[in-house]
Amino acid sequence: MIGLMKSMATTMKHALDGNTFTVEYPEDAPEVSPRFRGVHKFSQERCIWCRQCENVCPNDTIQIVQDDQRNGEQYNLHIGQCIYCRLCEEVCPVDAILLTQNFEFTADTKDDFVFNKEQLKNVPWYKGIDPLESRNPDRGAWIGEGDGEVDYQ
Repeated sequence: MIGLMKSMATTMKHALDGNTFTVEYPEDAPEVSPRFRGVHKFSQERCIWCRQCENVCPNDTIQIVQDDQRNGEQYNLHIGQCIYCRLCEEVCPVDAILLTQNFEFTADTKDDFVFNKEQLKNVPWYKGIDPLESRNPDRGAWIGEGDGEVDYQ
C-alpha cells in the first residue's frame, strides 16, 4: 500500500507540474544528433557520374545506369536496403550525394523505398539545414596540405 501511495504521489507531482514529457510533433520537431544519418539528397547538377558511390556501397543500394557517352540516365537508391554507412557521401568527389538529418520518410511497401534521382533531389533539408554549409568540407586537407612536411612513404 505504501508503494502504491508513493507511486501515485510521484505521478501526481509530475502531472500537475506543467512540464510535458512528450514533444508535440510535428509542431515541435525533436532534436537529432549532428551525426544522425537520414534520407539521402542528390544533386544532379554536381554529379559527374563517376559511379564511385555505386562501387563503394556495401549492399548494392545505389544503382546507376549510363548511356554510351557515360552520361547518367538513371540514379536509383533503395532506401529500404541502406545501412546508412555514409560511404557514398565520403567517396563522392563533388558532394553530389549527402545524407540529410531528415528522418521523415515512410512507405507502404518495401518497393516504395526505391527513390530515383528526381525524388532524391526533392528530399527536403531537415529544418532547412544544408549539411554542406554546416559542415563546410575542406577537401584540400585530404591532400596533405598543412603544417610540416608530408611523408608519402
